[in-house]
Amino acid sequence: MPVPKRLIDATQAQLGLSQSQNRDAKAMAVYVPRASPTEANLCDWIASASVGNAIQYHEGLLLRDRSETASGFPTKERARIHAVARRAWIACELGLVHLFSQKVDDDHYRYLAIRSNSLLKAPDIRSRLRTAQATATQRNPN
Repeated sequence: MPVPKRLIDATQAQLGLSQSQNRDAKAMAVYVPRASPTEANLCDWIASASVGNAIQYHEGLLLRDRSETASGFPTKERARIHAVARRAWIACELGLVHLFSQKVDDDHYRYLAIRSNSLLKAPDIRSRLRTAQATATQRNPN
């Protein structure tokens, strides 16, 4: 049976990063903030991160944790979780990150954003991320 690639290794290969370009263990690690990230923290991290760097923006089950009826979180925390997840999605729509979920246990996942390549400079990234609104995904009927 083939040995599965680690998530970061597979993503770096998908992004076109060779192992020789990114041998630094620090660059391959997932950044887990000490405090739960806010939208502003996530925007700042995305703007300053190098291609291939990863951040964990949530751990749990997003669908449940954002739910008004099923979540055990207070309203303010649910709103923060929702805002951060929405901003991560917007960053993905802008092509700034790739989003992944990594199963930890039943109904328990790590939600990761991995920085993709962009020609934009950090101030432009911050500005676009903070002002962009989510767009409806258009489906192709064919």
